Amino acid sequence: MTVPGADRRHARHVPWPLSIAGLLVGAVLSGCAGLLHDDKPLASTPVAGEKVEIDSGNGDPVSGAAERRILGALEAESGASSILRHHLRYEQAINRGNPLVLGNRLTLLQDGPATYKAMFEAMEKARDHINLETYIFHDDDIGRRFADILIRKRQQGVIVNVIYDSLGSVGTATEFFQRMQQAGIATVEFNPINPAQLDDDWEINSRNHRKLLVVDGTVAFVGGINISGTYSSSPSGQSIDGYRRRGEPGWRDTHLRIEGPVVAQFQQAFIDHWISQ
Repeated sequence: MTVPGADRRHARHVPWPLSIAGLLVGAVLSGCAGLLHDDKPLASTPVAGEKVEIDSGNGDPVSGAAERRILGALEAESGASSILRHHLRYEQAINRGNPLVLGNRLTLLQDGPATYKAMFEAMEKARDHINLETYIFHDDDIGRRFADILIRKRQQGVIVNVIYDSLGSVGTATEFFQRMQQAGIATVEFNPINPAQLDDDWEINSRNHRKLLVVDGTVAFVGGINISGTYSSSPSGQSIDGYRRRGEPGWRDTHLRIEGPVVAQFQQAFIDHWISQ
C-alpha cells in the first residue's frame, strides 16, 4: 500500500534562527508515536555520556565545533547545562537515535481556537496534498468543517489522506467517513474494533493518539488537540466561532505549527504508519 502523493513533495529547508524548541521539535512526534504499539523496546535510560547528534537541516551532521557552539548557546539560554544535556540525550533516545534537527520555526498554539484557525488556513492553501492523523474525529460542527474543507480541496485536485483511531472515533457514524471516501479521500481506520475478528493477537489498547497534520510537505501541526467541538473554546472564553458555547467549559490543550526540515520526519512518520495499517 502507498500513500497517494504523500512523498511527492518533501519539506524544504527554511533557515530560521535556532531555539531550544526548534531543536527539540523532532521529539514531539516520537513522543506521540510512543503511544502506538511497537515491538521495539526503548532504552529506559540513555547511555551515560552518549553524544548528542545534531543535523544541520540539510541531512548532514554539524561539525564538532558548530555543535559545541550550538549547545553552548542553548546552555546559556537555559542556565542549566547538565540538565539540558541530559534532556537532549533522552530526546534523542526517544527519537530512535535520530539526530536533533536545526533550522525549524515553531508557533505555539495555546488552545483549540488558535489551533483550528491555523489548521484551516493551512489546509485552504494546500496545492498538492494533505495528510491528517487524529485519535478523535467527531461528527460535530468542528468535525464537519474539517470534512468540508478536505472534500473541497480534494475536488480541487489536492490528494487527501486521513488516519483516525477506531476507539477514539467510535462515536462517529460510518457514514461520516463514507462521505469523505465518496469524494475521493483515502481513509484508514486504525486497529478497527470488530468483536467478530478478535483473536489472541488483537489488542484493544493498541491505540493511535497521534494528532498530526502535514500540508504539502512544508508545514506540520502536532500536539494534544483532536478534531472535536470539545476543543472549540478555551478557558479564556475564546472560541473558533467567536463565542463560548453555553454550558460548556473551555478545554485547555496545546498544539504546535512547524515549518522547516523536520517536517520531512513528520511526513515520513505518517507514511510509515499508513503502510503499517
